[in-house]
Amino acid sequence: MPEPDDIALLKQYAEENSEAAFAGLVTRYVNLVYSAALRTVGNAHAAEEITQAVFIILARKAKLLGAKTVLSGWLYQTARLTAANYLRTEIRRQHREQEAYMQAILNEPESEAWRQIAPLLDDAMGRLGEKDRNAIVLRFFENKNLSEVGAALGTSEDAAKMRVNRALEKLRKIFTKRGVALSSAIFAGAVAANSVQAAPAGLAATISATAVKGTAVAATVSSLVKGTLKIMTCAKLKLAVGISAAILLAGSAATVVLSSDGTGDNLPASEIFKNAQEKYASLASYSDNGITVAALNGMSFITTFTIKLSRPNLYRIEWEQPETPSYTNKGVVWSAGEGDFMVMGNGSEVKQSSRESALAGATGVSGSAAATIPGTFFKMNWGNQLGGSVAGEKRQADEKVGEVDCYVFTSELKGRTKTIWIGKSDFLIHQVRTVTSAEAMKAALAEAAKRNPEIAARVPKTEYTDDISTETHENIIVNQKFSPADFAR
Repeated sequence: MPEPDDIALLKQYAEENSEAAFAGLVTRYVNLVYSAALRTVGNAHAAEEITQAVFIILARKAKLLGAKTVLSGWLYQTARLTAANYLRTEIRRQHREQEAYMQAILNEPESEAWRQIAPLLDDAMGRLGEKDRNAIVLRFFENKNLSEVGAALGTSEDAAKMRVNRALEKLRKIFTKRGVALSSAIFAGAVAANSVQAAPAGLAATISATAVKGTAVAATVSSLVKGTLKIMTCAKLKLAVGISAAILLAGSAATVVLSSDGTGDNLPASEIFKNAQEKYASLASYSDNGITVAALNGMSFITTFTIKLSRPNLYRIEWEQPETPSYTNKGVVWSAGEGDFMVMGNGSEVKQSSRESALAGATGVSGSAAATIPGTFFKMNWGNQLGGSVAGEKRQADEKVGEVDCYVFTSELKGRTKTIWIGKSDFLIHQVRTVTSAEAMKAALAEAAKRNPEIAARVPKTEYTDDISTETHENIIVNQKFSPADFAR
């Protein structure tokens, strides 16, 4: 008799509280979840706690998962979220770097390729869409054949093959941009051979007892469950905002149109932006501290930060979210001239492939502190507030940011308004605000749901308020003398 499929076991557990059904799911996927956690945190004990937390979350959400859920993909994504939550806390008991751990255990033929792939794999997987990510998990993490992948995704074998190949190529391109150039065959072989390793003996039994029977768990596990459930809720809100922004911006020709309405002095708007661009280009160094306040649907996220930049490639951005109730998001991204690094809460540094990769990875968690000023200072393709393409830039009445008199410009595109405050005396950015209107989000989500009904099920059923994020920079100091030691950890 064939074994029950995932959804059958999940339904049996949800409806009958069957411990045997849940234990079967744990046995089936404990290695996958444990391995994803281990790659991220590089600590076997922490990976066990993360794995317990993931299955506790599964037990709590079992009744909410639909028949079309790809359970392995759902568990993998939840493992990523839980591991990210872990890295935002101060609960790590051991401080051993991920790459050092991986080098100690790798002995497969593709080990050299895997040493390059492992530290970047889960971040790269997070950049894929859900369907592509599920395809990779099914094909290479679970080593299912294409027929089985197609069945799990609800499509044909040929369609599954195309989906897997496209997803694999997207992953390979992400790695190539980060300096890891491998053929598709070597890449696929290394992931298939090494991505899932055996979890410690007895972990599955422990999980089944704690998740189903309610046996007491360590405080760290309980904290992970609460924090990850909060992150999953916030992720749905951010998904709604992201869908809205993407639809609002899709297909719009991006042209810089600077206009002056005669407000304040008579300096043309184009001249103000030119002066600001030239000012940043002339700086040898820059430092400030500030705060980002983000608000959506009654939820507020406050991020404080400090920034230090120096040419040609020295930077250090530190951030903290002190008022987040379930966890402390605290980290730093930096380069002292000998590589680019990032630390997330746990105190262990992870080397990045480039400045762009390091700053991009820190953008969201730093309240955009790693993007706005660094992007403008280093004149990168993204984050640059003075060189990006926006539609309909318009001069507003001059305002103060703190005690600084500023020129004010706004641009609006289908319900998304961006405002930038540029100092009148120093031509530096003192504040940036982005507002996406509630009506724009509703309209965008409605349009998206018409194209893909699954979207409607992936966002919270709630009345939206405007999504507002305000980033303020204070205590700005320029052309200060720095040495590489000022930027080191």
